Amino acid sequence: MNLLNKVIVFSFLFLQFHIAFTQTSKPLFKSQVALGEISDKKLNELSGIISAKQSSCFWVHNDSGDEARVYLIDKKCRLLFTYELESVAVKDCEDIARVIINGNSFLILADIGDNKAERENIKLHIFPEPTYQQGDTLIHIPKKTIRTVTLRYKNGPRDAEALFVDPVDHQLYVISKRDFQSTVYRASIFNNVKKNFSLLTPVQTLPFTFTTSANISPTGSAIIIKNLTQIFYWTRNRTESIELVLSRKPTLIPYQIEPQGEAITFGLNGEGFYTISERPFGLKSSLYFFEKL
Repeated sequence: MNLLNKVIVFSFLFLQFHIAFTQTSKPLFKSQVALGEISDKKLNELSGIISAKQSSCFWVHNDSGDEARVYLIDKKCRLLFTYELESVAVKDCEDIARVIINGNSFLILADIGDNKAERENIKLHIFPEPTYQQGDTLIHIPKKTIRTVTLRYKNGPRDAEALFVDPVDHQLYVISKRDFQSTVYRASIFNNVKKNFSLLTPVQTLPFTFTTSANISPTGSAIIIKNLTQIFYWTRNRTESIELVLSRKPTLIPYQIEPQGEAITFGLNGEGFYTISERPFGLKSSLYFFEKL
């Protein structure tokens, strides 16, 4: 099925679920604004994005077809540095996330894509967030600093492109893509740094499908999830569980569809959120900003 047909089919499915969504009378975010356009050919299949510690910069990565690499770009989408994970082989990286442990920031490169739902195990590669530095444009992340965690779904293989870590209790959440209703899975991998295998347990279903990215705000007070045509938003009291929050009706955020929008992230300072797209058929891909009102 080509991209156009996919969009048509899933747009129909999304309309069937529209009754489950809440549309607020007062907008929560301004309309999206393009900040920059991807021009570097190395960034042709962007599938994940997370705000970087470095002001006005972002970590991005490609999906299948690339090596174990993360790229640092600025708001104008200029490629600043390429970071390669030493001695790490990947199949299909689909998202990137952050976790703060004892005040230290770690990135999670999620090798979780599985279009045919046939991978017995999927993997996360966790490493200290690199410090922005001038000089070489290709930097290797030493193998000894990388922790690889193997995950397995309790109810069999799934395709997934979205994950996040709750900053309140450090629980990991992965969201399936191709189920008729996307399923939210949970695993505990940060309560024991020596634990390098965990089962993913289903804890909630969502009233939509084809989830392509998700993120939680740095304070844990908001969650955002997107698929190819829509963006869903939840607010959260930090004492509430993720499962409880996602059981409520989400707010639908106005969104002009991107060519193949597969990545979303909150800003680190509460300013709003950002999206970025792959470049199917050589179409334009921009970094969009949705400013919080």
